[in-house]
Amino acid sequence: MKKYKTLDEQIELLRERGLTITDASKTKRYILTNNYYNIINGYSKYFCSSPNKYLPSATFDEICNLYYFDKEMKNTLFQAILEAEGHIKSIMAYRFSEAYQNKKYAYLDINSYDSKKILDVSFITSKLFKIINNKKTKKSTSIHHYYNNHGDVPIWVIVDYLEFGDIVSLIENLPVNIQNKISRDLLSFINENLNQECTFTPEQMVSFLKNIREIRNICAHNNRLLEFTCKSDAKFFDNLHSQYNLAPNSRRRNVYSTFCLLSCFISKIEFAKLNNTIRKRMRTLDKKLSSITINTILDKYGFPKDWHERGPLSQ
Repeated sequence: MKKYKTLDEQIELLRERGLTITDASKTKRYILTNNYYNIINGYSKYFCSSPNKYLPSATFDEICNLYYFDKEMKNTLFQAILEAEGHIKSIMAYRFSEAYQNKKYAYLDINSYDSKKILDVSFITSKLFKIINNKKTKKSTSIHHYYNNHGDVPIWVIVDYLEFGDIVSLIENLPVNIQNKISRDLLSFINENLNQECTFTPEQMVSFLKNIREIRNICAHNNRLLEFTCKSDAKFFDNLHSQYNLAPNSRRRNVYSTFCLLSCFISKIEFAKLNNTIRKRMRTLDKKLSSITINTILDKYGFPKDWHERGPLSQ
């Protein structure tokens, strides 16, 4: 059983392990307000030469800077994913409405989905029904307005009440003809960002969205992003991955891979902002590291060596 340690004891332990702490009072305040476990257990290992032994020049400030950088990475990626989420919700709602015009509550009908995926569809329709049932009596909601004034809640209304994972599941279970239209609509982003004409399959689209969803969850719950890997490799998309030096046999499940995938779901300006913000954050961190190099950290996110030294994208 781990014994309770005072702030002074925690600092003394770090010093015994070779970590340089220049301002004990400031460090105690930081540990108290930011959680010793999250900072030390989550980020200090990158400054160690062996278990429980820090590199000769490692400092507490370096660990804090890496901890803060990871938070900035999560915030930056999360904002870009919200942009992608908005785009994909809008496209999906439009194409679904187009396919089932004038059919009330079409998204509650299992016949509106792929007939081969009945069990998954039942889960989705059940959740949609619960959302409507819960919100229809709340006067401040758009669901209440449409339910009581129009006798229907269109899909473009209910999508705003769905989580990103729900949207991904919904798209994954749509008929192939609707999936094809959605993936073709995304080509406006893809062709713009890649500067080339290409094709984009529903299988690739769903695979990309699943990995983006995993990164989104890490960011939303403020878990450690550094070294995170998704459950599966994203489907290989030659037009995209070749531009980022990711081969068919490359692992495509890390943060860098997911960063690349976002270019398929956001505009050129939005992706440039994402790219440039991350680059700026990396360059700042580089100046604050002394015991290790920035490339050690870039590698843990999956970014290529010296990626931060590349020029910014035009905004």
